[in-house]
Amino acid sequence: MVNLYCYKSIPLKVKDIDAKQGIVSGYFSAFGMPDSDGDIIKKGAYAKTIQERGPKSSQPRIKHLLDHDTTKAIGVIQELTEDDYGLFYVSKLGTHTLGKDALLMYEEGIITEHSVGFKTVKEQKSGEYNEMTELMLWEGSGLQCWGANPNTPVAGVKSLVKDSPDKVFDRLDKLTKALKSGYTDDTIQLFEIEIQQIKQAIKDSLAEPPKSTHSEPDNTNADILNTLKSFSFTKN
Repeated sequence: MVNLYCYKSIPLKVKDIDAKQGIVSGYFSAFGMPDSDGDIIKKGAYAKTIQERGPKSSQPRIKHLLDHDTTKAIGVIQELTEDDYGLFYVSKLGTHTLGKDALLMYEEGIITEHSVGFKTVKEQKSGEYNEMTELMLWEGSGLQCWGANPNTPVAGVKSLVKDSPDKVFDRLDKLTKALKSGYTDDTIQLFEIEIQQIKQAIKDSLAEPPKSTHSEPDNTNADILNTLKSFSFTKN
C-alpha cells in the first residue's frame, strides 16, 4: 500500500552546530535499521527525490521543519546527500524567532530526534521486513518531543519511568533549564506544556497497581515520586 504521507524517526544524529553562522548538520534518516513497523529504508531510497526536489535541483521543495509542522519552517536545507549511514543534511537556520529558538534547542539538547515526512513510491517484502527502496521526501524535521510519533509527545514515558527513569529526569532537567534561557514566550509555553505532560504521564504510571502481589516490596514508585517533587517547574 502506498501512503501519501508517513513519518519515520531516528535518535538525534548531529554532526556539527555552528551557532555563529546558524548552521546545523546531521542525519534526517538512517539506512538498514528495522523500525517498530518492520520497515527498513534502503540506501538509494532518496536518490531520485534529492535529484528532483533537493537543494541543488532546479525546483528545491524539501523543507526543514519543527515537529512536522508545515507552519514552522526553521531553516533552509543547503546540502542533502546519502552516505553509508543515512540521509545527511546541512541546513542554515533562519534569523527569525523560530529559527533562533531552534538553534538554541539544538545546542541545549531540547531537540532530541530527527524525522522525515515522505510518500512511499516503491517497497518490497524481504523476509520478515518491508524494504523501502524509493521515497518521495517532503520534509525533514527536528523533533522536540518524545517517541516516534510527533502527535503523542509523551508516548513511551510510562515504560521509560519503569525501565529507564534516568532518561525521563534528564529530559526534565533540560526542559527546566531551558525555561531560564533566552527563548521566546511561545517556545517557553511549549516547554511548559511538555513538562506538564511528562508529569501527568509519571503520575499515571505511579497510580497503576502492581502486577503481582507476591513480589518483594518495591520502593521504585516512592523514589520516582520524591525525585519528581524535587523539580521546580517555574521560570525566573
